[in-house]
Amino acid sequence: MKGKVAKWLPGAAVIFNYDRANFRHDLLASLVVSLVLLPSAFAYADLAKCAPAAGLYAAVVGMVVYALFTSSRHVNVGPDAAIALLVGAAIGPLAAGDPGKAVTLATVLSFLTAGVLFLMAKLRLGIAADFLSSPAMLGFMNGAAAVIVGSQLGKFCGINLEKDNTLLRFWEWAGRIGETDRLTLGVGLVCIVVLAICKWGIRRVPGAVAVFLLAMIAGQFCDFSAQGLAVIGTVDLRVPKAVRPDLALADMTPLFTGALGIALLVFSEGVVLGRSVARRNGYEIDADRELIAFGASNAAAGLVFSFPIGSSQTRTLLNDATGGRTQMVNFLAAGMSAGFVFLAAPWIAKVPSVAIASILVFTGITLIDMRVYKRLWKLHRFSMIVAAVTTIGVLGVGVLPGILLGVLLSLLGVLANIVRPNDALLGCVEGSETLHDVGDDSAAKTIPGLVVYRFYGPLIFANVRFFIERVEKFIRQEKNPVKQLIVDARAIPSVDITAAEQLHDFLERLRARGIEVVVAKAHLPLRETMSAVSGKVAPESKHYEQLAAAVAAYRQQPEKE
Repeated sequence: MKGKVAKWLPGAAVIFNYDRANFRHDLLASLVVSLVLLPSAFAYADLAKCAPAAGLYAAVVGMVVYALFTSSRHVNVGPDAAIALLVGAAIGPLAAGDPGKAVTLATVLSFLTAGVLFLMAKLRLGIAADFLSSPAMLGFMNGAAAVIVGSQLGKFCGINLEKDNTLLRFWEWAGRIGETDRLTLGVGLVCIVVLAICKWGIRRVPGAVAVFLLAMIAGQFCDFSAQGLAVIGTVDLRVPKAVRPDLALADMTPLFTGALGIALLVFSEGVVLGRSVARRNGYEIDADRELIAFGASNAAAGLVFSFPIGSSQTRTLLNDATGGRTQMVNFLAAGMSAGFVFLAAPWIAKVPSVAIASILVFTGITLIDMRVYKRLWKLHRFSMIVAAVTTIGVLGVGVLPGILLGVLLSLLGVLANIVRPNDALLGCVEGSETLHDVGDDSAAKTIPGLVVYRFYGPLIFANVRFFIERVEKFIRQEKNPVKQLIVDARAIPSVDITAAEQLHDFLERLRARGIEVVVAKAHLPLRETMSAVSGKVAPESKHYEQLAAAVAAYRQQPEKE
C-alpha cells in the first residue's frame, strides 16, 4: 500500500515519512515563498481579467494538490505572468468586462487546461522533455533569473515601465533612468543591503523574511503611501458570482486554443524548471508524473472558480535558494499564505511594493551564473552556443519560444552528430602493436598499404556518403598503394537498407581496384543486414572478432609484387 501511495502521491508519501531534520529548512523556505506569493497572486489575477481573490485561491489549492502529485521537491505552482496573459487574452473578449462571466470562463478554461494535461499524461508525452538538453536548461535558468530582475526594475526604481519584452524592458529602463524616484530607490537599496548581509554575513537569517518583516513593522510607524511609495494595499477576498456567458459553441474556440497553448506552456516551463533545480540538488523528476500534477492543480483551480496556473520561476528559485528540501514547502506555504491574508491583512497592506521587488531583484542577480558559459566553451563549444542562444531567446522572445529555440538547437546538434559523426584513421606507434587515432597521437603512423578506419555511429542514408568520402580520402592520402581496408565496426550499432546498398556497391568497387576489404568486430545485426542486401560484406574468413587479429593477419601476408 505504501508503495502505491509513493507512486501515485509522492507528496503524501513525504508527509507520512517526513524527516524532521528538513522541517527548519522547509519552514523558512515556505515563509519566503508565501510572502512573495501574495502580491504576485493578486497582480497576476488582474492580468488574467479575474478578481484579485481568484489569484490567492488558485495559488493555495494549486500548491496543495500539486504537492500531492509531483515528483519535484522544489517547484512551486500558482499564478504566473505568461499564463495569466494567455488567460486574459482568451477570456477577456468573451467576458466583455463582466466579472461574473469572467469567473465562469476562467473556470471552464482551467478544466480544459487540466484535460489537455491529463491527455498528454495518458499518451505519455512526457518523453518530449527528453529533448531538453542540459545546456538548454542551464541557458534557461540564467534567462529566467534575468527575467525576474527585468520584471521588477520598474517597481525597484519607481518607474512605470511599459514594455513586456525583457530586453526591451531593460532598454526602456536605461532610457528612463532619470525618472527614478529617489525615495523608492533608497528604500530598495536598504532592502538589498539587508539581503546581502543575511546572505553573506548572518546566513542563519533568511534575507527575504527579514526584509518583509521589517517592511511590515516599518509600515506601522511610517505611512509609506503618504510619502509617495506604492504599497501592496487592501485586497478584496470576494470572488464575483459566476454568470453564464451564453456563448455559442463557435464562440468557444478561443477557450479551446487557449487551453492547448496554456497546457504546452505549463508543461514546458514546469519540466525545464523542475529538471534544472532537480539537477542542481541531485535528484530526478518524472515528466509524466509532472503532467498529472499540473493537470490536477489546474482542475483544483477550476473547482474554486479560478484560472489556470503553472510553475513559478521566481518562487521555485527562491525555494531552492532559501534551502527548501521537500514538497512540504508547498503545503506550508499554502497555509501561511491563507493565514497571512486573513490574519495580517492590515499589516501586509502597508508594505511598500519596492520591498518585494528588492527580494526578487536580489534573488535574480545572485542566481545568474556567467561562469557556466566559460565552462561549456572549454568542454564543448556547441553546448555553450545552445546555452547562450537559449538565454537570449528567453530574454528576447519569451520563455516558451526561448525554450523551443534551445530544444531546436539541441536537436540540430544531435542531427549534425548523426550526419557527420566522429571517425578515426588508426595507426601504430613505432615499437608498439597498439592502434591509436592518427589525428590524436602525432607519434602514430599508418601501416604501409593498410587503411584501418573506425566510424562512430549508425550507418544510415544521411551519413553513408560521408563514410565513403572519408574512406576514399584516407586511401588517396597514403603514400604506398593501399592493399587492404579494415573497417573497425565496433562503434557501428546498425545500418539501414539505403546505407547497406550504397556501402555494398562501394566495397565491391574497392575490390575491383584490388583493395581487399576486411571487417572487424561487426555486430550481428550489421552483418545480417549486409548479407540480406546482396551477400556478405567480406568473405566469412575475412571477418574478425578482434581488430588486432585483423591487423596481425595483414602483417603476416606475403609481399605482393
